[in-house]
Amino acid sequence: MIMKNLFVLLSFCIVIFLGSCLSEENERWSDFSGVYVTVAGDDVQGYRLYTDFDAVLEPTQESLSQLEWLKEARRVIVGFDMIEETEELKPGQVYSVILKSAQQIPTFIVGVDTLSVDYQNGGKDSIALKNEPIRSIEESKGSFYVKNGYLNLVPTFDYSPVNPVYFLLYYDGVKDIDVVNNKFCLNLYFNNSTESPYGEISSFISMEIPYGIYSRFIGAGKEDSDSITCRLNVEAFSGNKEIECKLSLKDLQLP
Repeated sequence: MIMKNLFVLLSFCIVIFLGSCLSEENERWSDFSGVYVTVAGDDVQGYRLYTDFDAVLEPTQESLSQLEWLKEARRVIVGFDMIEETEELKPGQVYSVILKSAQQIPTFIVGVDTLSVDYQNGGKDSIALKNEPIRSIEESKGSFYVKNGYLNLVPTFDYSPVNPVYFLLYYDGVKDIDVVNNKFCLNLYFNNSTESPYGEISSFISMEIPYGIYSRFIGAGKEDSDSITCRLNVEAFSGNKEIECKLSLKDLQLP
């Protein structure tokens, strides 16, 4: 990856949401709604939606064909009906479903090891020079967690509807990964591309965990079931914030 193009090529404008439902009536009467999932699969092997509570959804081809954009998405909130009557979705189970609605979650896929050769040669210290503080970050239970290879959080930040917003994760590949004590640290980068923001907004966002972190723990002999700690450092208007969550090592992996 050429770091000088990082903020141009790999970005997502947070004020644009892609969402749709087959009809207002379908959305109102879905068996389940507001379910956060990670999308995986292809047209050959089919698509699966991995929920944040470890159940797996297999959408029917007909219902998926009416939400074609979902195939290219990474993180989505879905509503659906069950093929077989079910009152509760259980972790570890696979369910056939009829999709009724979907809304794309703002998702960011850039993770930077500041010690990497690419960043050292081409980054030109862009993270330190362009990083801006957010307003705040939600710290209540369940608002910050890692699942299916994504770190999920709710920041409040300034924005402009005509300028892109950038988030990424960065870390020091040596000091920020502690395989002995089963913990790692990430830092949040933010830039709203404007000197005159329109206002502030709060949004649930998902950020892909750099794969190199998982491989470091596995390389050190850790197991997928091992409990580890993720700490996120955030620069906010009120000062630096640190928030933590516990997870299983397997939660760092994409489906």
